[in-house]
Amino acid sequence: MNSAVKDAVAFHSEIAAEFHASYQTHANRRERVQVWRGFLDRYARDARLAYDMGCGTGILACELAARGIETIGIDGSEAMLNIARDTARNLGGAKMTFLQRMLPISDTAAYARADLIISSSCIEYLESIPAALICFRELLRQRGVLIFSVSNHDSLSRKLVRFVNRLTGRPRYLGLLRHFMTAEEIRRDLQASDLVYLEHAYFAGADRFNRVLARFLPPQFTSNMIIVAARRR
Repeated sequence: MNSAVKDAVAFHSEIAAEFHASYQTHANRRERVQVWRGFLDRYARDARLAYDMGCGTGILACELAARGIETIGIDGSEAMLNIARDTARNLGGAKMTFLQRMLPISDTAAYARADLIISSSCIEYLESIPAALICFRELLRQRGVLIFSVSNHDSLSRKLVRFVNRLTGRPRYLGLLRHFMTAEEIRRDLQASDLVYLEHAYFAGADRFNRVLARFLPPQFTSNMIIVAARRR
């Protein structure tokens, strides 16, 4: 297993409780949920089985289950999964399972094929974006949908914070990110993985710096994240 992936899992295990609480307090986290709900409204309506890959504390997995979708959340951090399981209990009879696995899964033969796979801000920590996309494709049924988000290479805010990280090591998580992508790079990697691009959007621009930039620049430069929908052929 790649040591960088181990480091990312260890870091998120350390901050699991703080990370979960941030969905109530952090503007960009609240915006993230709203953007994801919009994509799920468009693409999850007919799904019966879904995977949440890199599910963290289960915020989006629970969103899927609340829509009546049988959901399997997969993450490398047991600390994250423990919070996810506690959160899932509040949904009562929702069909949810959480598994501790390192991503990408190298052998998918034993896993059921899903109608939908989501992955929120996970693949940017992995060694290979194409390897992750191929794993997700193999877990999808024909015509199944993949929705994922990844750090936006063109974000001016991210460029500034990455410079600060190189000087200070802060924020810690940024030093663990391995990929910052453009929409063009995402389209290229989807095509190489035999996945059909459907649409993308920019988000995570709710902080003050990005709100000021948004008065003068398009979302490509004022949003920290890209969310993408694709389909298996």
